[in-house]
Amino acid sequence: MQSQVSEIDPVTVEIQVEVPWDRVQKNLDETFTKLQRTARIKGFRPGKAPRNVLQRLFSKDVQAEVVSNLVEESVVQAVQQHSIPVVSQAMMDARPELTLGQPLTFKVKFEVRPKVENLETTLELTRTPATVSDAEIEQEIERLRQQHAIVRPIEGERAAQKGDVLIIDYAVTIDGEPKPDMKGENRTVNLGEGRLLDEIDAGLVGAKVGEKKTIEIARGDDDANKELAGKKVVFEVDVKELRERVLPDVDDEFAKDVGEYETLADLRTKLRARLEESAKARSESQLREQAVEKLAEKNPIPVPPSLVDQQLRAMLQEYMQIMQMLGQQPDFGKDGFDEMRKRAETKVRAALLLGELSRKAEISVAADEIEAKMRELAEKTGKHIAKVKADYAGEKREQLETQILEDKLIKHLLDRATITDAAPTSSESAASAAAT
Repeated sequence: MQSQVSEIDPVTVEIQVEVPWDRVQKNLDETFTKLQRTARIKGFRPGKAPRNVLQRLFSKDVQAEVVSNLVEESVVQAVQQHSIPVVSQAMMDARPELTLGQPLTFKVKFEVRPKVENLETTLELTRTPATVSDAEIEQEIERLRQQHAIVRPIEGERAAQKGDVLIIDYAVTIDGEPKPDMKGENRTVNLGEGRLLDEIDAGLVGAKVGEKKTIEIARGDDDANKELAGKKVVFEVDVKELRERVLPDVDDEFAKDVGEYETLADLRTKLRARLEESAKARSESQLREQAVEKLAEKNPIPVPPSLVDQQLRAMLQEYMQIMQMLGQQPDFGKDGFDEMRKRAETKVRAALLLGELSRKAEISVAADEIEAKMRELAEKTGKHIAKVKADYAGEKREQLETQILEDKLIKHLLDRATITDAAPTSSESAASAAAT
């Protein structure tokens, strides 16, 4: 077999293959021999049909099978012979035709890993401060207050205000047409939490029990919900109950109620420690992401389109799952889709560059490192090590190995990067000053 490789562009090569006739003939003979043993032909005993009869009846099928096998074998052989770093399936314009007595010739294209002549790994990074302001502590305390609030009926004739809880029935019409499937009964709504449409939230402030409210909303032509775009939506709301949320006082008793804290000061101290730990983890995660982005930025290598498409599909699937869990309709428009494709391209470029770094720096993952990671997972999850090993068999073990390798490669980049700590914001500076 003869093969010749030519570069079409930095990420695409074409292989021209010629399989000599004697090899084609040998494959034809072997295939007809196998067929002769199994073919059932009227007038002949099993295995006794002559070759010329088989050729007359099955020539096209046999030739198609031989061509398919030879193409597959030859392509694999050519890729190995020329050490081609393929990243895609073979692409052929048409299946080659077999001509008796002539070599089998064909061309096949592959997307390949781009060459990286000079891998630039000198990175300048900025680390986000892992500080927590007093305001963030108070926000967390307020969240705990909301969680432990008591909801009780309102006495008297007080009208609804932000923070109240309403029980309502409502009906909907769109451009005057009733929509029975959109109506609701005994729905609980919380005013001022940002979960309702702004117009509905504002329209229910001041409502009283037994009152009926008509709230009109004019939807824009660019509304994400195509059914409502450019139309007038009317909500007829019947206020059935009105309740108020009574928040607990922020004192030592509150601290004891929300967790294992002795005093309010103890609660604040432990909240700060927990939030600082989260802020540190978030800062380190952002630094890792920044290192990968900067690596891709400093090495603008071309990327194989098929890998970008594959990454984009994975990102779209993840996005759709998130939207489904949130109960929302996916809508990112053309600009959003283009932005997602750009991110997919960056991810692919970064992955290719990390692979190149692994080869150049000779960074790999040893078996004992995988074992150590599994033991770490066992300790975190409380599972027996044998159970963790069973869970991480086959493909999941390969994924774990890939993650360990990525961690090592990013650490390699961070160890050699120039990292500048970003200046804290004014609120963070104030919190730091207060702490000292």
